[in-house]
Amino acid sequence: MEALVHLGAGLGQALQPLNFLMIVAGLVIGITAGALPGITMLNAIVLVLPFTYLMEITPALLLMGGIYCGGVFGGSITGILFNIPGDPMNVPTTWEGYKLNRKGQAALALGTAITTSAIGGLLSALVMTFASPPFARIALAFDQAEFFAVVLLGLASVVVIGQSSIASAVISLFIGMILGTVGLDPLYGSPRFTFGTKLLESGIDFVTVLIGLFAIGEVLERIELRVRDQSVAAAGRARTQLPNVAQIWALRGPILRGAGIGMAIGAVPGTGATVASFVSYGVERQVSKKREQFGTGVLEGLAAPETAANASTGGAMIPLLTLGIPGSGATAVMMGAFLLHGIQPGPLLFEKQTAMVYTIFAGYLLTNLIMVGLGLLAARAFAQLMRVPESIMSGFIVMFCVLGAYALRNDMADVWIMTLFGVVGYAMRRFKLPISPLVLGLILGPLAERFFRTSMATHGNDPTLFFTRPVSGALLAVSLALILWPVVQAWRTRRS
Repeated sequence: MEALVHLGAGLGQALQPLNFLMIVAGLVIGITAGALPGITMLNAIVLVLPFTYLMEITPALLLMGGIYCGGVFGGSITGILFNIPGDPMNVPTTWEGYKLNRKGQAALALGTAITTSAIGGLLSALVMTFASPPFARIALAFDQAEFFAVVLLGLASVVVIGQSSIASAVISLFIGMILGTVGLDPLYGSPRFTFGTKLLESGIDFVTVLIGLFAIGEVLERIELRVRDQSVAAAGRARTQLPNVAQIWALRGPILRGAGIGMAIGAVPGTGATVASFVSYGVERQVSKKREQFGTGVLEGLAAPETAANASTGGAMIPLLTLGIPGSGATAVMMGAFLLHGIQPGPLLFEKQTAMVYTIFAGYLLTNLIMVGLGLLAARAFAQLMRVPESIMSGFIVMFCVLGAYALRNDMADVWIMTLFGVVGYAMRRFKLPISPLVLGLILGPLAERFFRTSMATHGNDPTLFFTRPVSGALLAVSLALILWPVVQAWRTRRS
């Protein structure tokens, strides 16, 4: 009851003109940054951090929270419309959303992405409001071994990505993991696989690879189809419609599973929306009755990762506010905002800054409600680009890709790497090789390596610790079941 009273007061504060304006401004910035290739949500939060020094802490955090939630959703717009995910977390959304677009259902795909993303954010905001302390205590029990097991669960989802051949998906995954080792060793700082070139010493940024594989590769493939006088499949009409109540009710399973996975993984420091999105898609494909149709444009496969990605935002805020431990890159920047204003997040925050904490909770609830309206406007604005002649649109896409790749680290090396992987992406499409496992390995591979090596270093190089610790052991068992399930299904099919 006391929490409801505080939440009501926080809602009144969040509706104050300045605070409300910061929520709306954050959403606009986040959705736009998430939708533009190379300009990620995290980049946008970092860019506004210096400006928050001139504000009070509450409007500053509401601004950054709006960017966080809006950015997580924004990348799905261009993913669905142009097969260009704005952020790595939007890759699973693209797998189903772009296929729905090609089937003439772009309006429904965009509306479903907006609605499920908002539902995931709302559910996580409610959990953040009423269950932060106990939830945080569970997350605090996680050590490096548990972090490794969570990331391994994400990598195990590769078996549901390879529709035609699991073997080719696994090969693609390992190529991505090898690419993730290029650069400086995370523990010892020595160069690995750089072959003496300065270009590779800073590593291969996964956003650069993402832009090349999906955006440049897509442009090259469509140019080839034009040159060969083959018709390019017509995209859906440039409009957006929200799903009705019956359609949302039909998706209640994927939404609830996605929200649960997103909140749980979001609350584990060091994971975040990308891991939540991949794991949710993998789990959904295994439990869905339409598992054979995944990869051809299935709403369940779109709803689950989109819900999980935004549900992770509230989950990542829980350890930040209750323990002073950021749960993701975005919340790490938010912690910087706290420290800039001389406030230390942690258990005492709820006693000393009660009004501020509950204003943040109320702000997250408002953010996800307002995101439905602003998301519709943004989706319709980007959808109008589908009316532009394809040759002109391709030129603008390449221009933004080059600008986005260079803006990542102000380094022309990233532009050349993006170009190289654009050609690789085209070749993989041409020879029907799966691209998504490569991205999965490049993103999660370095995380798995870091957590594995730190676990071994802190536990005397004892590999049994991953199985003797209850949580990591259970997660590894789930990963093994995920890997073996297709084998069991194939065996049962042969017997029948």
